[in-house]
Amino acid sequence: MQAALAISRHILLFFVIVIILILTVLLPRDVEIGAEGKPQTVVFEYEFTWALYSENLTGFFLDIIREKSFGLTKYERSAEDEAVLYFSRSLKVIVFAFFLSLSLGILKGIYDAKRGGPLRLVFGKGFTWLLQSVPDFFLFLSLQWILLIYFRDYVDLFGYESWYSFIYPALLVSIYPALYISRITAASILDQEGMPYIAVARSKGLPSAMITFKHMLKNSLVPILTNMGSLMIYLLSNLLIVEYLTDYKGAAYRLFEAFHVTPVLSAGLNTAIEPNVIILFGICFMFMVLTVQILSETAKRWIDPREGSA
Repeated sequence: MQAALAISRHILLFFVIVIILILTVLLPRDVEIGAEGKPQTVVFEYEFTWALYSENLTGFFLDIIREKSFGLTKYERSAEDEAVLYFSRSLKVIVFAFFLSLSLGILKGIYDAKRGGPLRLVFGKGFTWLLQSVPDFFLFLSLQWILLIYFRDYVDLFGYESWYSFIYPALLVSIYPALYISRITAASILDQEGMPYIAVARSKGLPSAMITFKHMLKNSLVPILTNMGSLMIYLLSNLLIVEYLTDYKGAAYRLFEAFHVTPVLSAGLNTAIEPNVIILFGICFMFMVLTVQILSETAKRWIDPREGSA
């Protein structure tokens, strides 16, 4: 019952965010940029009208109903074809990074939870905290700088044309989600250290690895699965900067392009965005998060039935 309610809340939140996204993106954005005076000072002129806002909303939904499409992009392709093209690239990065961050995060969390040994003092919880405290873009740039110096002659790190091009972006994207999962795993395992069933298992002479992976890790899966939605959000939030730095033209890169961001403002500049691309790509990204949340709630119900019926 609890799992069904949780899934219903996730679905309801998804539709609420979709509505907010549409209402926000379709706000009138006809900004006139001019210049005045000898210094050619840039002047902005913007006027909001409910009539124009209503026209944008009505036209958007009518086009979807009549044409069964989100419309054409600036490249004269349908928005759906654009989504298929760019998401086919990014999905390889996202899926590989998701499972990589999950597996490495769990292993790192188990490592952090174990006490003793000089290596754990260096590479244990303190090292995890240190990496998380470093800004993500600085860490990405540092790793890219190292790889360019020592591995540029062996592998092409940029672009999306090679079959292995998704691996490097996925490695970068998975760093912070893996650290996030490692802290959750370590905290859960440490909470179980004083449990009676652990003392009983050790009194029976069970190997430490069996106790950790068969018993403690199994009981840690529920808090890990609870944070799967946050893991996906964390992963997607790093996708844009990674695709931009590696010139991997995926969905996040195309979404950023649809906002028509320019570093220089000048008179007569066209500030038009691609609202259909922004809405469709935003919905696709949010649907990924929703899918992970539903799967995690289902997995929690399967691992511990009490989670689904409590």
